[in-house]
Amino acid sequence: MNYEKVITNTLDSFGVSRSYTGYDYVVYGLILIMEDRERIECITKSLYLDIAKQYKTSWQCVEKNMRTVVHSIWNSHNTDLLEIIFHKSHRDRKPTNKEFLKYMYDYITQAGSEITVADTHVPLLCPISNSYCEALSTFYVRISRTLE
Repeated sequence: MNYEKVITNTLDSFGVSRSYTGYDYVVYGLILIMEDRERIECITKSLYLDIAKQYKTSWQCVEKNMRTVVHSIWNSHNTDLLEIIFHKSHRDRKPTNKEFLKYMYDYITQAGSEITVADTHVPLLCPISNSYCEALSTFYVRISRTLE
């Protein structure tokens, strides 16, 4: 399973700009977590350092830029996907970076297993209407199957 595609498509569905430095940090961090789930338990002492080393920056920059991405996602207009991944209606505050990574890990592992199922749909945000788009969802599932 190509987790990177699921991660980038999910971030894109929230309308997160790929120009954010934190975008790459989130993608790389989630890929590292997919390789070893235990990394999520010590993000400051391990995960941030691994990402910082990869991108030749400091762990503080990694933490701050990832927080910017979390903020952008939390304020996105894709309420359906926010509810599916983060159960936003049950939360009064945006998740911390660690909580964000845990929620995303759970969603990605679930989405990764569902993509192989025939009737799967992945909620995608239409860039024009800023609402859930069934056509984009169906297209994504077909493309994912073709690329496998």
